[in-house]
Amino acid sequence: MLNYLQSLMRFNTMKIDIGKGLRQAILMFIPLMIGYLVDYFSIGLLIATGTLAHIYVFGGSVRSKLRIVLLTTCGLSIAMVLGSLTVNQPLIFGGLLLAVTVIPYYIFSALNIPGPSSTFFIVAFSLPINLPYAPEEALTRGVAMFIGGLLATVVVVITIILTKESAESTAIKSDYKMIKTLIHSFNDRDAFGTVSPKAVVSFRYTDNQLIAASGKKSKESSKFQRILLLHTLAQGIYSELLELNGKDSRPLPNEIKEMADYIIDTVLSDGKTDAKWSKEIAVASEYQNLVDHIFKVDEIINANADRVEHEVDIRVSIYGQRIIENLTLDSYVFRNTLRYTIIMAIAVFVALMFDFDKAYWIPLSAHTVLIGATTVHSFERAGSRSIGTIIGVLILSLILLSTPPIPVAIILLTLAAGVTEIFVGANYSFAVIFITIQVILLNGLASNHLTILIALPRIIDVIVGVVIAVIGLLILGRKTASSMLPETIADVVRDEAKVFHYLFSENGYHSVKQDKKEMVLLSVKLNNMIQVYNSANGEVATNKKRVRYHYPSIYALEEISFMLKRALNNAQREHIDDLKMGKYLVIFENIAKHFETGKHIEKQHLPELPQYVYIQTALNNIQNNCAESRESISSIETK
Repeated sequence: MLNYLQSLMRFNTMKIDIGKGLRQAILMFIPLMIGYLVDYFSIGLLIATGTLAHIYVFGGSVRSKLRIVLLTTCGLSIAMVLGSLTVNQPLIFGGLLLAVTVIPYYIFSALNIPGPSSTFFIVAFSLPINLPYAPEEALTRGVAMFIGGLLATVVVVITIILTKESAESTAIKSDYKMIKTLIHSFNDRDAFGTVSPKAVVSFRYTDNQLIAASGKKSKESSKFQRILLLHTLAQGIYSELLELNGKDSRPLPNEIKEMADYIIDTVLSDGKTDAKWSKEIAVASEYQNLVDHIFKVDEIINANADRVEHEVDIRVSIYGQRIIENLTLDSYVFRNTLRYTIIMAIAVFVALMFDFDKAYWIPLSAHTVLIGATTVHSFERAGSRSIGTIIGVLILSLILLSTPPIPVAIILLTLAAGVTEIFVGANYSFAVIFITIQVILLNGLASNHLTILIALPRIIDVIVGVVIAVIGLLILGRKTASSMLPETIADVVRDEAKVFHYLFSENGYHSVKQDKKEMVLLSVKLNNMIQVYNSANGEVATNKKRVRYHYPSIYALEEISFMLKRALNNAQREHIDDLKMGKYLVIFENIAKHFETGKHIEKQHLPELPQYVYIQTALNNIQNNCAESRESISSIETK
């Protein structure tokens, strides 16, 4: 209990965002005050609500920021139109409220976009409850919301222009800092083993950044294409290091370290260096591939735009495809969305059936609990939502006792919006106080009813919503992820076996279209596996040690995916005969069966794989991990 209370009070100072808070405060204040002064306050209020699209923009590439703010703007506008048209038709209103809630939730989950998810879509859709019933004004209200979103877009664009470095460039520099660490720790097997998992996480993060930023090849600048190539080469260098590690080819020659330092410093300085590498590199043949990759980095940095255009491979853009590929019961995102839909449907039904005054507060409260990353996180948010709402209502009630004039309410709303965005990432419990004040004032101004009566009933609404969410999580989400994890890992193993056969079979299945398809499917399943593992770690009633026994195998599967991606980009890769292929496919299937059934796995010898020895090494590691994990789990179960 003490740990729980401490989690509610813990501030992450690294996530305090003063700039974003100030921007949101200005965005809210200007349309509200102008609307008040020119006697078009309702329009000003709607424009101010539309500016909430700004809060959905977090870190990411320029393209992803603009994509998110514009799509959110459209979504909030449509929500306002639909809410205005159906607010007096409870059945249709409830159904659309559920749709407006679930669809953004699924999209944000599938694309792994941080932030408030459906929160302000619910607010936008439900705001007409506090406005005069006027379906003929639905389009006008939607346009006003859209104008607010455009203002938010302008602020995002200005922020991007003032930003010194793009998110993609920052991510690439992080890649090469990691490469430097890997190279300098390579001679110490234990140190390299410690750093290597961090490299996997770093490359995954960069990949997501670049996926979010990528579009059609024809629309990508030569600078962005160069970044794509540098990212691919960084993963290639890492793959070569894994290969050398698998062969235990130590120590790494000093001249390789020197050359790597020079190349990495060039990347970190954006190629702005007068120094030229003039030393000849003479190393043993086993290090030649690594040397070639490092030289390739220098070549790409100094290449002209035409050469970069020629060199860049067709980008596998999976940003949009993730939405489609996750529409399966095999996807944790989809299954989590189904759970979310059921609980939210109950919350909407209770709110409308029992005729609560501001019915949307119940599903809104349930939603804020359900968007927790894990079950544990959701329970933390339940406490945060309850405590923060009560404090926020009490503070606002004291203020509303004096029935403040509209200009004072505008200032309070502006301050609440700003403080929310400053602290929402640092401490959700604290931010909820101001979220509560913000939403209540927004609806009070919409209804022109600024009295204590708009605040106190919200406590009951929030408690009902939180209780529905918590009961739903206990019934539907108690062990979902942990029970899914073994099967999810087995799916990844089988998909990697499929890609392995596709790449190395002598039968020659290679085609650009098939390349993209296979890597998309594998990427989705890898992402699914990571989400399930993280969620399983956050479940209330599950054995954390048992869950974590799977991590070494998960990490090894991620490393295999790096090697497979490297092989995919190597047109000269060697193929293996059917006998060797059969032995590898048997091992893949044995590993998959182990995770599915939990049965003991008999370790089998693998024939050497030309060029990609580390795939063989990683599979052997997984076999060892499976055997050790099975023994450990068995010992737990017998105690």
